[in-house]
Amino acid sequence: MSDGTGDDLFRVSSGADGIGCTAGPVNRTVLDKAAVPGMRETDGTMPMFEFAVENAGSEDWYTVMVGHPRNLEEGATSSGCALLAMGNGGAQTGVVFNQPPRPAFPSRDAAKAWMATEQYAQLKALMISLTYS
Repeated sequence: MSDGTGDDLFRVSSGADGIGCTAGPVNRTVLDKAAVPGMRETDGTMPMFEFAVENAGSEDWYTVMVGHPRNLEEGATSSGCALLAMGNGGAQTGVVFNQPPRPAFPSRDAAKAWMATEQYAQLKALMISLTYS
């Protein structure tokens, strides 16, 4: 999915095989979250929409994705992973952030302000309406 200028905003993939996530230590703050009731992982877990910021040292890293609820743990934890275990393999969804220049927002306040925009509302609505069958 792209915006009016052709820049990628959102990606979805499904059916991945033989992939996983590598996690490192971060400090995470969850800015927003919501259930995604139309999806279930193979173990029955309901994925969650999340907007979070992680910091592994000197730079904030922003993510908006549908992921496992364990990604909602705040404070000192391991980095989040958008990989979901679905019936046809791995699925990933997410807003395209952190393309150069990084970080995606000049401050956490700017990230919070983005949450009041129509673009954020549309992306969130799209992501929490995702279904898998």
